[in-house]
Amino acid sequence: MRSTSLRLILILTLGILLIFLVTAGCTETTPGASGSSSSSEVTITDSSGRNVTIPAQVTKVVCSSGGTCPRYLAYMDAADRLVAVESGEQYNVTTGDNRAYVLANPQFANLPSTGSSRDASLNLETVITLNPQVIFSMGSASNLSADGFTTADTLQTKTGIPVITLSAGSFQTDENRFQMYDSYRLLGKILGKEKRADELITYINATLADLDNRTENIPASKQKTAFIGGLSHGGAHGLLSTQSEYMPFVWTHITNVANGSNIQNADFSKEGLIYADPDYIFIDAGTLGVSTEIGGFEDIKSPVFSSLNAVKTGNVYATLPYTSRSTNLETQLVDAYYIGKTVYPDRFADIDPKTKADEIYTMFVGKPVFDQLNAHCDNLAFKKVPLNGS
Repeated sequence: MRSTSLRLILILTLGILLIFLVTAGCTETTPGASGSSSSSEVTITDSSGRNVTIPAQVTKVVCSSGGTCPRYLAYMDAADRLVAVESGEQYNVTTGDNRAYVLANPQFANLPSTGSSRDASLNLETVITLNPQVIFSMGSASNLSADGFTTADTLQTKTGIPVITLSAGSFQTDENRFQMYDSYRLLGKILGKEKRADELITYINATLADLDNRTENIPASKQKTAFIGGLSHGGAHGLLSTQSEYMPFVWTHITNVANGSNIQNADFSKEGLIYADPDYIFIDAGTLGVSTEIGGFEDIKSPVFSSLNAVKTGNVYATLPYTSRSTNLETQLVDAYYIGKTVYPDRFADIDPKTKADEIYTMFVGKPVFDQLNAHCDNLAFKKVPLNGS
């Protein structure tokens, strides 16, 4: 009898111990939804294919490279999670700014600086002191350092802070656009902004479809010809700075006279422009900042160009600059509607370019900032360029 009682006691004790161990295991090591080691962490795969474990709730971040990163955070309605920015992201009340995301986030000016520019090394001491939960870096797996680690891996090792690479993407090709969308979705997952990412992607697709639908049935022989000048790249430039694939022309089915020249952010020749003799000339207002050459608004008044049809008919117009610390995607779309309205007014009869601009800015950065951007351009944007002193 005593032996039976002891066995019962032993069985009960072992049972209780087993229940305790199972319960403890459930509360401490249950994987998160994405297979992380703790419910307070998740593991994501970044744009470089790296698996990075991060906090499940991310509220404090910094960017390690250029304007695209804080711009995308602004697009995600998450700019308030930046605890520091590069000094180039801080609004200058004296010179103004031509970036919608900076105008919409004046708090950037009061944040600590992580460095002077995207070409400078990240100030690691500042970053470590601020202790963000995540560092975002615009990069790719092919960006290798001498020791064989990716730049992101090296930065992560130096700081002890998870580093996530994001592919910037662009509007230039479908592949680039899908890369951009993947980054939006990745940011949405990390920041708890999945709905916002889907909303933005849906809006972009609808906007591009709208632009295309308005003009897609114009035969190539009936398309108007145009030249875009004064495009910024690495700073302001003069009239002949152009692109052979200028997306606002592509979206609105306008024949770019520089097409086929394989020019991306380089100068077209004066002779080429005179020979092409486009129906319309658009000049990016970023040319106002030129300091080493004649600005586009002045150069177009030169007698050299007086025989151009666009000059003789007064069809020379100013657009908002969209290249400043990389591409401001929303302003690309804004310019496309203005250009479409100017060249094909009947196809855009229902569009007021300034109203449409503020709709787009509100969608991307949360505020209607057209007037502020135009003020930075001496209020010349979306108007005819004054010629011959007119």
